[in-house]
Amino acid sequence: APSWSTSAGALAQGLAGNSYSVTVAASSDSTIAYSVASGALPSGITINSSSGVISGTMPSDASSTTYNFTLRATDAESQTADRTFTISSSFGSTGGGQFN
Repeated sequence: APSWSTSAGALAQGLAGNSYSVTVAASSDSTIAYSVASGALPSGITINSSSGVISGTMPSDASSTTYNFTLRATDAESQTADRTFTISSSFGSTGGGQFN
């Protein structure tokens, strides 16, 4: 069965409206496929089923938000291992202003 090497819990925090990328990893004696088993990744963020790279553009939330989801690692023998993660989106100023 697959074995996770990425610890459960909080993944890297993302800034609303900015690009995001983090990699999760599991291993087995055969090829691993990654998928979302429950919950949901932030809007605009996807997981690459073969590499475990979670990437995209964080949603432009109006306030800080935490997304809870469970990822599933499935090996070639259809054995699975699930692990729960979170991604927090921080909301902050992304631009500057000028006064004349």
